Amino acid sequence: MNRIREDIEALGKIGKDNRGGNSRPALTYQDLEARKHVVDIMKDAGLRVLVDKGANIIGIREGKLKEPFVSTGSHIDTVMNGGMFDGVLGVMGGLETIRQMNEERIKTDFPLALIVFTDEEGNSFMPFAGSKFFTGEINEEELGKLRGKYEDISFRDTFKRFIEKVEGKVELIDRFPFKVKTHMELHVEQGPILDAKKIQIGVVNGIVGVERLWINFLGKQSHAGSTPMNMRADPLIPASETVLKVRQTVGEFNEMVGTVGFLEVSPNVVNVISGKVRLGIDIRSLSEKDMEDATTKIMKGAENSSLMEGVRMETERLVEKPVPCSPKVIGEIKSSAEELGYSYLIMPSRAIHDTQVMASITDVGMIFVPSKDGISHAPQEWTDWEDCDRGQRVLKLALLKELQNK
Repeated sequence: MNRIREDIEALGKIGKDNRGGNSRPALTYQDLEARKHVVDIMKDAGLRVLVDKGANIIGIREGKLKEPFVSTGSHIDTVMNGGMFDGVLGVMGGLETIRQMNEERIKTDFPLALIVFTDEEGNSFMPFAGSKFFTGEINEEELGKLRGKYEDISFRDTFKRFIEKVEGKVELIDRFPFKVKTHMELHVEQGPILDAKKIQIGVVNGIVGVERLWINFLGKQSHAGSTPMNMRADPLIPASETVLKVRQTVGEFNEMVGTVGFLEVSPNVVNVISGKVRLGIDIRSLSEKDMEDATTKIMKGAENSSLMEGVRMETERLVEKPVPCSPKVIGEIKSSAEELGYSYLIMPSRAIHDTQVMASITDVGMIFVPSKDGISHAPQEWTDWEDCDRGQRVLKLALLKELQNK
């Protein structure tokens, strides 16, 4: 437990901002310092460290066989003013597992890869940039052309800065060339369920899909006093009705959540009828069909409201499909929690993770530990050190079940 705490606290000092949180978007200078630190402690643990063209850091612990690999890990990039546990626990929990295996002189049939994925949060270039490259969903050329959101620089140029930072400490590869047998990720829940129910371990049965729906309502900007009510084309009217429609619609589906988290009114002046309103909608469910049905219903409502008000609509949809976890891996995590005497809950992940991208190439599973009051992506994000330790113990036991050729 002490080593995990020291590792998480050490990384938490890198990119610490004056608001009390961590601001370490992927491949920024703060993230490069954190990456160098992780490479150093991987080397100290006796790992062979690779970096692929997606800037993913891959620490290798050899097995008796050359492949397939069992993999674990997460990310160390953060949102702006975020917390110090999100992603980092999965990396440091994996590292601590490797240290313990080394100290106990455990030899495994299959090799183990500890992966630090690039830009999971998507604040720098795109969500899941590293895991999508790792799995072949995007290629080097597509990735290299992406431009930074905080700094006007290409991914290719930030990658060069990273390699200069760790020169002589890593082996540069194009893409990970080996098969992956299983991927497991340890993570803080980022929600309130485990903490509220006083349950020690979450055994994740699937990762929700996310539908991001962007709607521009285009009306006619005009004077708030001199324009009669029956001669207005006010985009804020269908936008407001759509906000309520989202809340109403998601309640009609099992285990679905929906949020209007972005609302931009232009010109946003008290005595002016708006000319444009932009709405950002986030819908999450384990059922792809339910997400599709809910989106169709919300869109139809928005179209009807816009027609009644004489407003035009523009839409854009971005979808990450839901991913079920492997029943075999779920069973291994569940039995590991039982062997250790920990209480557990079978539950979905309502946040999205690199693991759902990894599901395109291998069996996946996730282990959750409680988040205090369900807070995440904020300086107040907290998980008790005892919970971090429990999560790492479950991870170790579950990984060992996969690492032996039975």
